Amino acid sequence: MKMNGFSGARASGLVLAAFCAILTATPTIPAVAKDGATSIFPVMFKPNRVHFETLKGYNKSQIAVANKIAGGFAQAGYGRQHQIAAVSVAIRESTLNPKAVNRGCGCYGLFQLNQRGGLGRGHSAGTLTTADSNIALIIGEANRFPQFRKAQTVDQAVNAFVRYVTRPANKSSVVGRTVRTARMVEAHAR
Repeated sequence: MKMNGFSGARASGLVLAAFCAILTATPTIPAVAKDGATSIFPVMFKPNRVHFETLKGYNKSQIAVANKIAGGFAQAGYGRQHQIAAVSVAIRESTLNPKAVNRGCGCYGLFQLNQRGGLGRGHSAGTLTTADSNIALIIGEANRFPQFRKAQTVDQAVNAFVRYVTRPANKSSVVGRTVRTARMVEAHAR
């Protein structure tokens, strides 16, 4: 074997070193062939990105927002269960309306970020009612909580998202309602 002027064991060592660097730097999931065999090679991937063609009771604009939320969470490395949880929370908070405002609490946008003392503090209403900014802020907050990232099921992801990320006053009832919403969201997720 000859590689960039190196031959023999030295070239093999360089190949092995490069392969090890790829393994440690590349997100991996086991690749499973149709016959059930798994590969040891890393798979370049975007975590099972959820996509919605339809979402019962929501129009095309709202479905596009749901896809934007799922895409943001997928790009941040979150799996299917996390994406479904995030979309479900946004449905409960704003009916997928990036311009949603609750002036009573000073809450804005898709995830109703509180400008008076919550995640919205220090941000303008214009920033908070921009879908990309609102999603980025909530992903940043979600990143702080291993309970959310470690969630293996949609129910666990919803529970962690509500309890640790959005933190409403009535956590238990919000978790229950959001889990019911998540059932519908999950049924439409592709």
